Amino acid sequence: MEMISRRIKLFCMLFFFIIYTANLFANNPYIVNFDKKSYQAANKNWSIAEDERGIVYFGNDIGLLEFDGIEWNLSKMPNASQVRSISVLNHETVFTVGYEEFGRWDRDVSGRLVYTSLSDQVDSQLLKDNDFWKVWIVDGYVYFQSFSSLFVYDYKTVTQIPTNFNILFLLKVGDDLWMQEMKGPLYRLNNNKPDKVEGSDVFVGKDVRVILPYDSDKYLIGTATNGLYLYDGERFTEWNSKLSDVFQQNELNCGLLSHRGTYFLGSILNGIYEVDKSGQILNHFSTESRLQNNTILALHEDKLGNLWVALDRGIAYVQYLDNMSYFTDPSGNIGAVYDAVFWKDKLFLATNQGLFYISKDELRSSNSLSKLKLINNTQGQVWSLQVIDDKLYCSHNRGLKIVNENMTITDYPYLNSGLYGVEEGRLKDQEVLLLSSYDRLRIIHKSTNKLYDIGRPNDPVRATEIDHLGNVWMQHPYKGVYRYMLNDSLTEVKNYAYYGGDSNDGLPYRLSMFKIGGRIILLGNDEFFTYDDIENKVKPNDKLNECFKSISNLKKVVYIGESLFWAISGDCVFKFYYDGYSAYIIERYDIGIHNLSLVDGYENISILDDSLSLICLDNGFLLYDKMTAKANLGSIQNIPHLESFQINNMKGDAVYLNLSEKAKVPYNYNSVTVSFTVNDVFSKNLSFQYMLDGVDQDWSSAQEINKITYDRLPKGHYVLMIRTIDNLGNYSDTLSYEFQVLSPWYQTIWAYFGYFILSVILFFIVWQIMLKRYRNIHLQKVRLRETKRLRAMNEKLQFEIEKKNAELFTQTSFIIQKNELILKTKEIVDEFYHSSKNKMLDPLYQRIGSLLSNNLNREDDWKMFLIKFEQKHPNFFKQLKTLYPELTTNDLKLCACLKLNLDSKEIASFMNLSVRAVENSRSRLRKKLNIPTSMHLSDFLFSID
Repeated sequence: MEMISRRIKLFCMLFFFIIYTANLFANNPYIVNFDKKSYQAANKNWSIAEDERGIVYFGNDIGLLEFDGIEWNLSKMPNASQVRSISVLNHETVFTVGYEEFGRWDRDVSGRLVYTSLSDQVDSQLLKDNDFWKVWIVDGYVYFQSFSSLFVYDYKTVTQIPTNFNILFLLKVGDDLWMQEMKGPLYRLNNNKPDKVEGSDVFVGKDVRVILPYDSDKYLIGTATNGLYLYDGERFTEWNSKLSDVFQQNELNCGLLSHRGTYFLGSILNGIYEVDKSGQILNHFSTESRLQNNTILALHEDKLGNLWVALDRGIAYVQYLDNMSYFTDPSGNIGAVYDAVFWKDKLFLATNQGLFYISKDELRSSNSLSKLKLINNTQGQVWSLQVIDDKLYCSHNRGLKIVNENMTITDYPYLNSGLYGVEEGRLKDQEVLLLSSYDRLRIIHKSTNKLYDIGRPNDPVRATEIDHLGNVWMQHPYKGVYRYMLNDSLTEVKNYAYYGGDSNDGLPYRLSMFKIGGRIILLGNDEFFTYDDIENKVKPNDKLNECFKSISNLKKVVYIGESLFWAISGDCVFKFYYDGYSAYIIERYDIGIHNLSLVDGYENISILDDSLSLICLDNGFLLYDKMTAKANLGSIQNIPHLESFQINNMKGDAVYLNLSEKAKVPYNYNSVTVSFTVNDVFSKNLSFQYMLDGVDQDWSSAQEINKITYDRLPKGHYVLMIRTIDNLGNYSDTLSYEFQVLSPWYQTIWAYFGYFILSVILFFIVWQIMLKRYRNIHLQKVRLRETKRLRAMNEKLQFEIEKKNAELFTQTSFIIQKNELILKTKEIVDEFYHSSKNKMLDPLYQRIGSLLSNNLNREDDWKMFLIKFEQKHPNFFKQLKTLYPELTTNDLKLCACLKLNLDSKEIASFMNLSVRAVENSRSRLRKKLNIPTSMHLSDFLFSID
C-alpha cells in the first residue's frame, strides 16, 4: 500500500508539474496599436462590435468607424455627434446611439452605411440634453439607454419603457439585460419591465461597471472602485480582495469573459488585466507592455479569440498566436535574441546586447522581460549557448566565456578570436569540443584541455557537425561547407572536400547543414541535399524536397528529437517529421504577422527541453510548448464576400449594381470596380488573389486590397474569381461572380436592323448613281457616235460645199476667162479688120463677130452658173426676191457676183459689161436695197443666206 501511495504521489506531482509548465508559459499575446495607422482610429473610441463577416465597428468621437481588415471607413452622424455605443444585427444593419440621437444604419447597394434616425419617433422633449450610452439587441428588440430614459424598438415603432429612477448603464449578460439605478440597487429587465434584484442594495453608493457570467449559474459583478462580487442568485459576496484592491486604485471600467475561460478587465488608469476564475492575474497589458494608452473604454473578443480594445485615444489589437506565447520587448533593451538555454532553473538569452537571464518563476509573471538581468562582462554580441558537463558555455564576440553558478564569467584562455558556437562530440574515441570561430576551426581535447587550431587560416566557421563516419563538417557563414577528415591525433587535417561556394560543383553558393541519424543534410536555395558516402558525392534529397516544394526562402533546420525538426523560412516556422524514409509537415506557424520578425541572417530556434522551444526574434522571443500545442497545418480560409459592384463611364460617373442579380454592364459604363471583404482578414494576415476569366491568364500576386478595378472592358461575358491566401500558402475556396458587358449601341440588334435598312438605302442610292453614270456613259457613247457621224456628214457636206465652191469657182472662172478671151479675140479681130481695110474680109469679120458675140453672153452659161450658185446658196435668190421684189434679173446677177466676192473687173467680164457700167449698176442696186452708205454692199449680201 505504501508503494502504491508513493506512486500516486509521484503521479500527482508529475501531473501538477505538467499543469505548472503549461501555465508557466500560458499564451502571452502580441499587441498591435492603431493610433498611427489611421487618423480616424486615433480619436477616443467608446465601444466595439463585430458582424458575422468579421468587420469591426467602433463608436468613435467623430462617428461610426468601420474596419474590414484592410481599410478604415468613417460614417458620420447627421448631427456630427460622437457614437457612444454600437450593436450589430448583421452585416447589413447596425444600431448606434449618441447625444440626443439614436438610430439604425443600413447598407446600401454601394456597400456604404446609410443612417436613419429612430429618435424622430420620440417626443423631442424626451431627448433634450439626453446623452445615450448603450444600445443592445435582445430577443428581436433593440434597446436604447440614456441616464434618464430607456427606449425599445421592435423594428416598427419606438416606445419608452417607464422607469422611476435614473439608469447608470444598461448591461447585457448573456441574453439578459441588467441595469443599475444611479448609485442604487440592480434591476433585471423582464418583459420590458425592470425588476429589482433582491439583495442588490449592497451596491447603493457604488458604480457597477461590469456584470459577467461566472460558471453556469453565477455572475461576476465589478464596481468602479469598490471591489468585485459574486452573485449566486441569492447572495452577493466579495470576490478576491487582492484583485479588488487593484481596481480600487485603477478604477474598473469594462470587462468580458473570453472563450478561454479567463476574464479581461479594463481599467481607467492602468490598462487591461487578464485574470482566471480564481482572480489570479495572468496578464497585464499597459503602456509598459506596448499598449499606447492606459484608459480602456471598451473590450471585444473576436471570433478567433483575439481582443479588440477601445482606448481613450486609439485602438489596440491583442492577438494570440496559436500554441505560442509572446515575449517581446518594446523598449528594445535586450536587443535581438540569437539563442537560449535552461540552466540552473533559469532561462538564459544570448542577444546582441549581451547575456541575460531570468528565473522560471519570474518568466511567468506579468511584464517578465522587464525582470531580465544582464550578466556583467558579457556585454556585446552573444552568438550561442551550450550546456556541456553542467557548464554553461557562452560563444561571444570576444571569445569563449564560461558562466559560473554565481553568475560570474570565466574567460577561456588562449583563444584570441570571436566564437560562433561550441559543439560537443567524439572523434577517434576522444571527447572533444569543436569551436566555430571567426577565423578557423579549433578543437579542445577534453582529456587534456588543450586547444588546437585546425584547417586553413582566415576561413570562418559558422557551425560544425560530426557525421557517422567521423567526418567533421563545417559551415561557412557566407558560402559553402567543408568536410574534414582529421588525423589520428586530431591536430591536423588529413584531407578535405569543399561543397557549394565557388567550387563549381553545381550546388548552391550558400549552404547550411543539419544532421539526421548521423548523416549530414545540406540546405541551399530551398533545396535539400544528402551526402552519399558510398559514392562520395552530394545528391538531392527527394523526400525533403517533395515535402517543402511549396515553401520558399528556407533558412535553417533545427533538430528537436525523435525524428522531429523545425524548419525556418523568412517569416514562418514549420515543425516536421523526417526519419530518412518519409517526410511530412506537422505544424505551421506564421511568425511574420504584424511585424514580428526573426533575426535576419541568423534565424534560430532553441530547444530548451523535451517540451519547450524558443523562437528567436529581433526584439524578444516566442515560446512553443508541445504539451499544450494543437495540430496546426493551416486552416481552410474563409471565402470572400462581395460588398459592391460599381461601374463607371469615361466622365467618371458611377453607378452601383445590385449584387443579387447577374450584372449587365452598359458598354458606355465598361469600367468596373468590385469591393469585397473576408472574415478575419486582419487577424489571419490574409491577402487576396484575383483573376478575371477572359482577361487574365493567371492569378494575380497576393495583395492586401479590398477592391479590384478593370478599365474599359470590351463586350462579352466575364467571371471574376477572388480567393484569400495566407503567408503559409493556404487558399480559400474561390468566389466567382459573373457579369456581362453589353454590346455598344452600334452593335445591338436594332443597330444591325438599322444598318440593314441603311445598307439597302445606300445600295439603292449607289445603284441609282451607278445606273445614272452608266446611262451618262451610254449617252456619251451615243453622242460620241452621233458626233462622229455628224462630223463625218459635216465633213462630207463640207467636202460637197467645197466641191460646189470649187465647181462654182471653176464655172465662174471659166465664164470670166471665156468672156475675156472672146473679148480679147474680138478686139484683135476688130483691130485687124480696121487696119487692113480689106472689104473682102467683111463677111469673115461679120461671121467671126457674130460667133464671138453669141458665145460672149450665152444663156447656157448663166443657167449653169445659177445651178451651181443655188446648190451652194439654195435660198439666196428666193430670200432676196422675197425681201426686194423690184430687183431685175441683172440685179440678181450682180447680187450673185457680189455674193461670190467678185471685184468690179471680174463682174464686168462675167456680165459682159464695162467696169463703169458695173459701178453704176452697184449704185442703183444699193439704192434698191436701201443700204446705208456706211455698210459695204458685199457685207450686206453676205448676211443673206
